[in-house]
Amino acid sequence: MNEKEILGYVDHTLLAQSATWEEIRQLCDDGMKYGTASVCIPPSYVKQASEYVGGKLSICTVIGFPNGYATTAVKEFETKDAIANGADEIDMVVNIGWVKEKKYDLAEEEIKVLKKACGRKILKVIIETCLLTEEEKVKMCEVVTRSGADYIKTSTGFSKGGATFEDIRLFAEHVGDGVKIKAAGGISSMEDAETFLGLGAKRLGTSRIVKLVKAAEEEETTDEHSSADEECAGDESGVMEEKTAAEAGLPRTMIEELIRTAMAQREFSYSPYSGFRVGAALLTESGKIYTGCNIENAAFSPTNCAERTAFFKAVSEGERTFRAICIAGGKEGQMNSRKEEAENIDYTPPCGVCRQVMAEFCDPEQFQVILAAAGGKYRVFTLKELLPLGFGAECL
Repeated sequence: MNEKEILGYVDHTLLAQSATWEEIRQLCDDGMKYGTASVCIPPSYVKQASEYVGGKLSICTVIGFPNGYATTAVKEFETKDAIANGADEIDMVVNIGWVKEKKYDLAEEEIKVLKKACGRKILKVIIETCLLTEEEKVKMCEVVTRSGADYIKTSTGFSKGGATFEDIRLFAEHVGDGVKIKAAGGISSMEDAETFLGLGAKRLGTSRIVKLVKAAEEEETTDEHSSADEECAGDESGVMEEKTAAEAGLPRTMIEELIRTAMAQREFSYSPYSGFRVGAALLTESGKIYTGCNIENAAFSPTNCAERTAFFKAVSEGERTFRAICIAGGKEGQMNSRKEEAENIDYTPPCGVCRQVMAEFCDPEQFQVILAAAGGKYRVFTLKELLPLGFGAECL
């Protein structure tokens, strides 16, 4: 499939808690420019977005999101409100507890209520596959088929896992005629997107496919203007400003995506003892992003840094080649309070153990380490710059 065909299946998505209207508007602009199937946005922006696109793009929103345990009455009201505000498509989350308790009749009745509220609008049912057994997934295929919903969808993207090829194969085998499949969560490359579509998905919930296209366009522009003067200059206090996208070896849009992802991961930090909250976003060579946060223990030695969490997660899933990592966060209350003349203002550089892990898997001259600070500032280093004399296999 060509790039344009793939984009036509994408629900271009932004559901982060911190999403602003400026970001939603840009999402809509991108959706219209690249011909995506829809934009999937928070309910509070539906009316504004619908008026903004003027019928040029389908507006999708989420109901009972992301946990699914609101009452049916609440979900019904949310659905009617969203449609009144201009939503064209509704992605609802089922009550996972009912599924685990095998109360499939209640889950089915709820979907029917919401489908009735949707009328002719599209209803997609998110079953959060990462939380279900294979038996439960098969049962929900049957439930969604009987309910009259238009799509069954894998994931919210807010739980412990996203879409997998195995789940799409399973859906394709067990959903009835007329029920389409949406894969969502963790779709980070054109290759993945095409594979999901080949397995039977008719929609892809992702924020990264459009960003990959934009990044490629930006990279082409950067190459065309590579002779331009893009030196990294110091500010008045002597603190180095961020390197340009060209110097970092990454498109600026990708750097921004890594920073946003790493900052968001701070919310999941388990740091009750130190209050030192750090998030990390690790970019593989294939374009997939793995996330991590720091996890403490009452005895500090078992504590795991955010960047190691991301690396171990990726390695445990078979990844071995990496391109960049963004590290964001620090001591609560101090991210904006350090003196401007400090050497590493607001930044949290990786500890020695984390640098050693990076040295195990990454090319020191190519791997990029992005240190993100409050206010959008960042610095970019190669691993070699952070670890000029590393201990590796050649030393054993």
